Amino acid sequence: MPMKQRTRQTIAAGLSALLFFWYLSPGMRALRALPEGVEPGTAASAPLIFEAARPVRESGDARLGGERVLSLLGLVPLKTVREVGPLPTVRLGGATVGVVLYTKGVQVVGLTAVETEAGAQSPASAAGLRKGDALLAVDGQAVSGAVGLLTLLQDREQVELTIQRGTSRLTLPLRPARERDTGQYKLGAWVRESTSGIGTLSFLRGNRFCALGHGVTDVDTGVNLLTGGGFIAPASVTAAVPGASGRVGELAGVFSTRAEDGVGTIDTNGDYGVAGPYHGPEDLWGPAVPVAAASQAHTGDATLYCAADGVWRGYDCRIIRLKVQSAPGIQGMMIEVSDGALLSLTGGIVPGMSGSPVLQDGRLIGVVTHVFVNEPKRGYCIYAQWMLDKLF
Repeated sequence: MPMKQRTRQTIAAGLSALLFFWYLSPGMRALRALPEGVEPGTAASAPLIFEAARPVRESGDARLGGERVLSLLGLVPLKTVREVGPLPTVRLGGATVGVVLYTKGVQVVGLTAVETEAGAQSPASAAGLRKGDALLAVDGQAVSGAVGLLTLLQDREQVELTIQRGTSRLTLPLRPARERDTGQYKLGAWVRESTSGIGTLSFLRGNRFCALGHGVTDVDTGVNLLTGGGFIAPASVTAAVPGASGRVGELAGVFSTRAEDGVGTIDTNGDYGVAGPYHGPEDLWGPAVPVAAASQAHTGDATLYCAADGVWRGYDCRIIRLKVQSAPGIQGMMIEVSDGALLSLTGGIVPGMSGSPVLQDGRLIGVVTHVFVNEPKRGYCIYAQWMLDKLF
């Protein structure tokens, strides 16, 4: 092989290796982790990266600033980020609350057979009804609870069901089956009209609260319940069952399920938590803190706030992994509890602590969402910025 050709191949291989290692460098990882919207002054620290600013057209969004185009050597565009104004200040959560959620219509949690004079029949299955569907209306009349559904079916040999399946609204024709022993017309479906449990407040902005960091799902189907309203109420923690490898612990508590005892109304139940107007006492909230942009998170020390023993306080933890996210997702960070007091009490993170806020550098950086079954000291968090974006 000629000397010049070998030299060119050597140079090309060397440049390829340099680019490969440059791409995997901490600076480039930080660049890829920058979300689409960043606070002014957020720097791109990767070597060989040049920035150019360009204006953004006028908008009703007062947070809009300029756009920054990040490029390799000023020639190859790599990423465009939009500068936003400082994120708002919120009141810190961490208090344990009871969450009561009513479904819109009723939620189908299972299909069954109806014993009729002609034998077992399953109208719901024959009509194409599925677990997880929200049954909203019968012949155009709104369904109000399981008893209301049963009333709407009586003496009707053919009905039209209105259901919500995911984001789609569907209609299904169905012939109810008359039960042999009771004479009642039935669908052949198990339904749920409400659910309740323990959770943790995340933050308060103005008079609107956010909690949980994830949606309230049906225990049988795993589908987010289509909310027909609900409320949060103060809860008293009665016991903390520690988690261990392969065994999920829990916070046990008591709270009122009477709507008149609620301190906040739930109007939103989505992938990023529950939210709604708050009208309760001030003492459920901690101090005011600024919300951090997702790009400001870094591995290292942080503080998790909760009331696992009934008393609101902060516990030491560490952010051990950050996921590159330029758009909302519920598993943005991984944390590990390092505080001996919390480890002795709960073993780490347990159900009931979902929604616990995590502070880093004096800012609300994230909210606990999920625990690791085999590593209870660890859990996932959603970036607080995403909750703010999605629930307000």
